[in-house]
Amino acid sequence: MLVPSITFAAILSLLSSSPQRTDPVSAPTPAEKVKPATVDDVAEITGYYICKGQEAGGKKYSGLAVISKKGDVYLVQWMIGSGSTFSGIGIRQGSMLAVSWAIPNDRGLVRGVNLYRIDTGPRLTGRWATVPGPGVLQSETLTFLKSIDEDE
Repeated sequence: MLVPSITFAAILSLLSSSPQRTDPVSAPTPAEKVKPATVDDVAEITGYYICKGQEAGGKKYSGLAVISKKGDVYLVQWMIGSGSTFSGIGIRQGSMLAVSWAIPNDRGLVRGVNLYRIDTGPRLTGRWATVPGPGVLQSETLTFLKSIDEDE
């Protein structure tokens, strides 16, 4: 199974055809109680997700992520901002998903790793870091938008 290709037109189509969500898509505050999911709660995490995050310097970003499964591993593709796309490979253990990725830039290759806690919804709340990078953890939340099967 290949990771579904993401285009700007696909994002607009997904956002316009999806029912309006009333739940917030930002990361929960420490005061909020988010129940970590069990494997039984969220057996299936494949689908389209709204992606929101914050870089080390405080700069916020948003986009779309697609999670698909191939055998025992997960393939994740992100489209951030106005078109920056990159892919990664992940493994799930219980209510955690770890994803590694790489993206070329003008100075070479930036490698990164994301670690998400899978909450009910599903909603994936995580931290990420890069090398080269600032050496600090950055935050990202993926909020379920729709399943991949709904494309057909």
